[in-house]
Amino acid sequence: MRPTRKSDPWVDMTRLLRERPRSVFEVRQRLKERGHDADRIEETINSALGAGLLDDRGFAKLWVTDRLWHHPLSRAALAQELREKGIEPLLIDATIDELYPPVREIELARDLASARLERLRGIDSERRRNRIANHLMRRGFRRGMAFDVIRQIEKEHGDG
Repeated sequence: MRPTRKSDPWVDMTRLLRERPRSVFEVRQRLKERGHDADRIEETINSALGAGLLDDRGFAKLWVTDRLWHHPLSRAALAQELREKGIEPLLIDATIDELYPPVREIELARDLASARLERLRGIDSERRRNRIANHLMRRGFRRGMAFDVIRQIEKEHGDG
């Protein structure tokens, strides 16, 4: 059996960042999982921060923008994802307030509900409402907001 050579944490970090942008917390966790020494991890992270390779503010903005375009979620669900990525609560609030104001959340819920309504035409209205509401709630929208939005779009489409 050949002895395994421990790689440099900098090399491991750059490989991680080639896959996708990551938060400082994520990089720290992944380097720990790979068995790197805590002092070397902090040294590597500090160097990366100084070089601009790691930036939690930029990461949070990119994450929110990407999610809004490719997998829309509620503000609360996005905040939860960012918390799981180790982003500081004040930074989460500031980023979401900047890029995803509450009025945009309602518009997004309406867009998702309208698209789902079109796909579910022809089925029983109560069943359709429940399916649309479940779709919105899986994306983190509150139940009350989901049913309010559904009532509005059904009125607009003459389905209510």
